[in-house]
Amino acid sequence: MLAMDIVDTLRHEQSLIERELASDARDSEFVARVKQIYANQGIEVSEALVRQGVEALKQDRFAYTPPPRSFAVRLAEVWVDRWRWTKRSLIAGFVLAFGYAVVAIPNAWMAAREYGEYTESVQTLQRRGARLQTLSDSLSGFPRGWSVDAPAVASEPLAALARELALAQANAAPALAAASGLAVLAQDRFADAPESGYAQLAPVRDRLDTAEAELNQVEGRIKAGERLMLAARRFDAASTRLASMDLAEQARASVQDARARAESALAAADEAVATTAVGQMEQALATLDLAYTLRIVNREGVQSGVWRYHEAAPGGKNYYLVVEAIDAGGNVIALPVTNEETQQTRSVALHAIRVAPPEYERVRADKLDNGLIDDAIVGEKRRGELEAHYRVAVAGGAITEW
Repeated sequence: MLAMDIVDTLRHEQSLIERELASDARDSEFVARVKQIYANQGIEVSEALVRQGVEALKQDRFAYTPPPRSFAVRLAEVWVDRWRWTKRSLIAGFVLAFGYAVVAIPNAWMAAREYGEYTESVQTLQRRGARLQTLSDSLSGFPRGWSVDAPAVASEPLAALARELALAQANAAPALAAASGLAVLAQDRFADAPESGYAQLAPVRDRLDTAEAELNQVEGRIKAGERLMLAARRFDAASTRLASMDLAEQARASVQDARARAESALAAADEAVATTAVGQMEQALATLDLAYTLRIVNREGVQSGVWRYHEAAPGGKNYYLVVEAIDAGGNVIALPVTNEETQQTRSVALHAIRVAPPEYERVRADKLDNGLIDDAIVGEKRRGELEAHYRVAVAGGAITEW
């Protein structure tokens, strides 16, 4: 062990070795120098041991010579440093995985979303085509059930509408077939060429737009035609009622005027005017069929008269009597009344008619006398007439709220 230490000491004294070992003639002096080095450290070594260490140094007996860098040596080095290489591998793997996730996952998500949008576009066009096909089939029922016994209704507009429907259905057929035949591209094919997938949708969408516009237009006209047919049936029923009623001369003239306007609109296939005119005719007939008396209300909790401020009225007030219509059976019936303050017409059981101030004061005095209104009847409406005949001086207006 001491010899090995001597060799190690000599290696660290490189300048001494290079100088003293250059000549064998001076070995004795070199040995003495080495002994002096150890003596300075307080270690006593023999000359023989020093010479043994010098010889060992010369022969490299205690020197380590690394083996050649063969494959087996490298594997052994890797095995010795396996934990360091394991940590390095884990770190490198994590970095690679993280880099892949940062790049690949967003790209995959965006590709999936784009493909989802494409498939949704295809399915939307298919559903749209199916709806238009259903609409086209439903319109094919025209004009079945449209015949009416109304000579005032022109047949030519209906025939023209039937031809327009047939043309719209013929024009829509290719678009509907194209929509139903759309196929969704496989995801890998779409990923390779997404523009080719969308390219097949644009022409189908344009053709569906045109077909939908034509079918909707025809549908709107058919609905108008249906309303026209309904107005024609209502016109027939109203005309039959009119023929069976005994009307006063003024009432007959008014109803005949509404009938002439309805008949003219039906002949021109003007659905809006015809519907309005027939409605006016029916309203007039409903009024003509009524018979009632107008009686001032005289019961607890209900006012018999009211007054309202009005700048243009004499004295700045308008006076009203609250009345109700009583039929022959003693029942209260509702009447359509236009409120002169709001210009809105409502069907009400109670309304207030505007009267001259003296009439209002007369009724007021009558009620204050004994709490009763002795003369409560203010008017009468006979069947076959449009207006009631009043027994009091009315001013020509009414209200429905007070």
